[in-house]
Amino acid sequence: MSARRLRNRSSGAVFLCYHSIAPAGPRYLTISADLFERQLALLRRRGYRGGDLRALVELAAGRPLGRTAFITFDDGFRDNFETALPLLREYGFPAFVFVLPPLLEAGSAFEWPEMRADLVHHAETMRSVDWATLERMSEGGFAVGSHTLTHAHLPQLDGERLREELSQSRAAIVERLGSCDTLAYPFGEWRPEVAAAAAECGYRFAFTLPTTAGQRGATPLSIPRVNVDYRDDERRFAAKLSPWGRRLLLSSAVGALRRRRRG
Repeated sequence: MSARRLRNRSSGAVFLCYHSIAPAGPRYLTISADLFERQLALLRRRGYRGGDLRALVELAAGRPLGRTAFITFDDGFRDNFETALPLLREYGFPAFVFVLPPLLEAGSAFEWPEMRADLVHHAETMRSVDWATLERMSEGGFAVGSHTLTHAHLPQLDGERLREELSQSRAAIVERLGSCDTLAYPFGEWRPEVAAAAAECGYRFAFTLPTTAGQRGATPLSIPRVNVDYRDDERRFAAKLSPWGRRLLLSSAVGALRRRRRG
């Protein structure tokens, strides 16, 4: 029963993935502050409360929570502090943020290969928070987790490199903030061997993002999320909150369609 509650298909818990809240940025990673606020307002009207780490532990243990929205942010964009945090606090929602420790020393730009073209066009948006800012986020309601060291495609790495990405990023966050229980797999990519390595490195929970393939099951180390993007007005966002909408988005049929389009 506990695993079923983590599948992101129920009327109770919903797992949402955000990236940047900014006026301009990569098309499918960025939404405006106005749209984000309207989504938070809809969550509140629908009776959702915010899910934090404690709620996630309760859910994984099989205890019912009622309607709970787990709001997550990948990459640690600077605007997560500047724009998202004030709105989250206004509407009473905690959140999770997943960061890359090597970028936190100076709040560096996102420069992994898949981001370079976007960096050219959106340099102001495409920057990480720094450690001092992240500490303020942690104090303000964000649970801080790892997004690895380099945003690598984890299923493509050998055992030693995989564990380096997972263990060293977690260790850096633990050293600075005292704990790091959660992980978001870069690109949402994982396989059982990656999840096993994450468990060995000390993570309690890890999040996927099925964008090109469906994901039927879930464990605490493979929790599927649905991505939120600029197209998600009130009607479309409401569909993502519905169990049938998430069942469709996370289905193998939709995954196959996405693969054909990208092919």
